[in-house]
Amino acid sequence: MPHRAARRVKPALRLILGGVLVVGFSVTASMLFTHLSYTQFGDLNYADAMWASAIVPLLVAPPAYGWIAWLSWRLHRANAALETLARCDAMTGLANRRAFVEAARERLAAGAPVQLLVADIDHFKRINDSMGHAAGDLALTHAAAVLARAAPEGGLVARIGGEEFALLVPAETDAAALVARIADDLAHMPVPAAAGLQRMTCSFGVAVAQAGEGLDGLLSRADAALYAAKDGGRDRMALAS
Repeated sequence: MPHRAARRVKPALRLILGGVLVVGFSVTASMLFTHLSYTQFGDLNYADAMWASAIVPLLVAPPAYGWIAWLSWRLHRANAALETLARCDAMTGLANRRAFVEAARERLAAGAPVQLLVADIDHFKRINDSMGHAAGDLALTHAAAVLARAAPEGGLVARIGGEEFALLVPAETDAAALVARIADDLAHMPVPAAAGLQRMTCSFGVAVAQAGEGLDGLLSRADAALYAAKDGGRDRMALAS
């Protein structure tokens, strides 16, 4: 959070410093010009001319720079919004695959002991086909909310595919207990649909990061465990070898 706050302050600080420089340069240049005019021609009221040389830029420069600063700030806000959209899944509000990959690679490169849980909504196509895409969208947002609430402190939750989610959590996290808590929340909070309340389940593949392992290898092992969980009957967890 402090890093993000610093990034928000820097553009404002640059605009303020720019404004001070613009006004200061305008006043200095105007006063210097007036001084040279007085010394060369000698027919000006020196005090009045110097006051005028200071006041005129102060009246002109701030509005001009204010307009520039307003346009610059709007551009900064627009760029920040685009960056957020590029890193956030619009439907669920979770981090998207790009953001997840960047953050996960940073943690692995730093040698942080982590484990990866890949979750997939069971029979998601059936939900879409039988209850409509609106119900499918609701199932996605519902699962995302449950996963985000269950994630331990320091965990990273993201939607990395259609109905597939990833949770990167500390290695000491009890994965079995975490999956059980998620399954219990899903069981007690069914998805409301036109056909009535529908219970939703997820299958999980879990892989603990090995020493020196990259994200691609970790994801591959977690995916293999996920397929094993689905082949084993779904609504369960499988550990990667």
